[in-house]
Amino acid sequence: MITEDARTTTNAPPESPLHSTDRLLAPAAGVRLIARLRHSKLDRALSCGADPAASPLIAARATQLSRPRIRNQIAGGLERLARGPDQPGARARILPSDAAARANRPELLELARLLRGDRPLYARGIAMLEVALTDGAGPVYTDTHGEVLGRQLRLARAALTS
Repeated sequence: MITEDARTTTNAPPESPLHSTDRLLAPAAGVRLIARLRHSKLDRALSCGADPAASPLIAARATQLSRPRIRNQIAGGLERLARGPDQPGARARILPSDAAARANRPELLELARLLRGDRPLYARGIAMLEVALTDGAGPVYTDTHGEVLGRQLRLARAALTS
């Protein structure tokens, strides 16, 4: 599990580079930038189970996904999806399936609550939710009954915590 606050400190003197491992383990600025630019590809890799330790880019993206700002953005997307069928106003170009959103409203709102909480969550589950919201060919947009989206949300919930 990679979380922003998962840093280890040692008993090393403050001037030692080992005093705080966050500087040693943090991806370089260039790697973080590339991870941000390639977020879609990296999110898909993470959602399929890619190990963050296998690549600096995947590790950087996992760290980004674990940050409160990104978690809150994804939570907002889940909440908008849950409210979508009942909310008039601006809509995305590709419309989410109202039936899928309506059928899964409680789970969408519960996942949003988890993301907004302080509990550490696995980057794989966060990536699964991000992919669900952004994949125009996925069940958020194509599931006419909500069953496929429901399975996807249950898998994401399991991946968030285990």
